[in-house]
Amino acid sequence: MQQIVLARLLLGVACCSAALLSGAETATAAAEGSAACASASRGGLDMRATAGGYASREAALDEGETLTLNITSQGRAAISVAGASADTEILHSGRASSVTFVAPRSASFLFRLDADAETPATVAVTCTSLAKANAERALLDRRKAFLAGRDPDRIRIDRPRTEAKALDSMTRSEVDGELPREVTASVSMSELAAAMNVGAKHDPGILDFWFEGRYTSYDTVGLDSRQTDGNFSVMYLGSKYMLGPDIMLGYMAQFDQAGEYTGPGGGRLAASGWMAGPYMSVRFGPGIIFDGRAAWGVAGNLPPGVALGTASADRSLVRGTLRGTRQVGGWTVAPSVGLSYVEDTPSLTGTSFSEATPAGTGRLDVLPEVKRRFDLNSSTYIEPRVAAGGFLSFDDMSRLGAEAMVSQSPDLHWKAEAGVAVGVKDSMNLEATGGVETGAAEAPDTWSGRLQLNVPLNK
Repeated sequence: MQQIVLARLLLGVACCSAALLSGAETATAAAEGSAACASASRGGLDMRATAGGYASREAALDEGETLTLNITSQGRAAISVAGASADTEILHSGRASSVTFVAPRSASFLFRLDADAETPATVAVTCTSLAKANAERALLDRRKAFLAGRDPDRIRIDRPRTEAKALDSMTRSEVDGELPREVTASVSMSELAAAMNVGAKHDPGILDFWFEGRYTSYDTVGLDSRQTDGNFSVMYLGSKYMLGPDIMLGYMAQFDQAGEYTGPGGGRLAASGWMAGPYMSVRFGPGIIFDGRAAWGVAGNLPPGVALGTASADRSLVRGTLRGTRQVGGWTVAPSVGLSYVEDTPSLTGTSFSEATPAGTGRLDVLPEVKRRFDLNSSTYIEPRVAAGGFLSFDDMSRLGAEAMVSQSPDLHWKAEAGVAVGVKDSMNLEATGGVETGAAEAPDTWSGRLQLNVPLNK
């Protein structure tokens, strides 16, 4: 029976720790940053230079505070900055543009706007405090971790028709210690035709088109030290082509969005993006399967503390997983090795004050799994499962080299999962799963629980 729609109801709990701010006033101050940063956000650093003239403003910024300078001019204009112990540096010279400036230290900085001889120029300045900039970067890191940690089930050649994917590992850095609540949906053209009883046969053939989407909500600790909410959603649109019974090729596009509310001091943060690229799933032999994909696209609507307020970032993703399945004494043993990496490169010209460097998130997973299905009667079953392994987190592909492993301490984590599923054959099932994942050197372990209901709606 083809699966038409897969709906999941997931509940997660996990332990976490967070540094608390001393009172609401301190939290608000941390969100707004220095007095100069707060003043800049109210227009205190805005400037207008007459044709052939200049204007200047001085601001005492804290280290890490970020200014976004939007320059407007019909001609050419230049914006420069000088610090207490640094030479003057030109941030931009030319037509209207936007640039960012990240304070490299706590000091007073002098900004100067020069207009050409024929047209005036203006600059509008906004400031992002270090606390909010860190929250924005954390949002982008979590979004990349969600993308790197999981692919749609539809790109697997051995995808179960009525059975959901097992618990995905989500690190504490992805969701700040809280497992998400999630709903997913999945459908293909062939399944839709079968559900509508179109035609006498419902064989999907060698070419099919499909959709898969999921919405995830999770909890974080906001700038005012209170628990706040976050969400991540992604939609996949793809096609698949069966080159043979053991080779599936396809192409898909994805659109994702992430948003978090950081409290009264920080407001709501949001970021979105898209990617497109090919994928493949190959069965090399009985129980041995490789899944791989590559994608490229753009991450848009980046927070101003990270890159330009209206700019985008080039994005790339690679992912590969080698899975094996063996039957041993009635038990199914399924080891897997997976590598994933997603990287955003802001479209920003770097200076000695602020550099546009690629930001990546990746992991190398090893997770053997053992499970066995016991029939309760002719239609119902119970299936216990246990998995234990680990993963290596990294922020650059060069960290996977042997030399880097020796010179730098690897960020290695261990994890274990156990669960049981009860269901009706070729129909709905209910799965309860629990797990633990070790944290970083000074972070607590993450304990998690999950209740998952899988319902094929064509039953």
